[in-house]
Amino acid sequence: MELILTLSVAVIAAIMVAAVICLIPVLLQIRRTALQVEKMVETVRMEIVPLSHNLTVVSRSVQGIMESVHRQVDKLEDSVIAVRDGAERLREFEETLMDRIERPLIGVSALLSAVSRGAETFVRAFLR
Repeated sequence: MELILTLSVAVIAAIMVAAVICLIPVLLQIRRTALQVEKMVETVRMEIVPLSHNLTVVSRSVQGIMESVHRQVDKLEDSVIAVRDGAERLREFEETLMDRIERPLIGVSALLSAVSRGAETFVRAFLR
């Protein structure tokens, strides 16, 4: 009986060591993903300030143009083009931002799902 108990404890310890070894790459991937997200957030933070400033400048320009629309019809057309280009750049920035954030989050989600399923399988096998 004591031998069976000793062997059971040894098997459980071996399984735990194997589980910890399997979790190391998962944790490293999570760390790498977190670093990528942190870099991306810093990039976004750096790009948002000039973009916000540009939007403020464009907004002020549009307000001034609306006040003098009867006097400066030709300048109005140029300003509308600048606003349209700014909106296009903003849309492209949004798409780029979504591409950069969405892929790592999907990867992390898949990884966490796999770890959860593996842990669930391990627990079921252990309880049998």
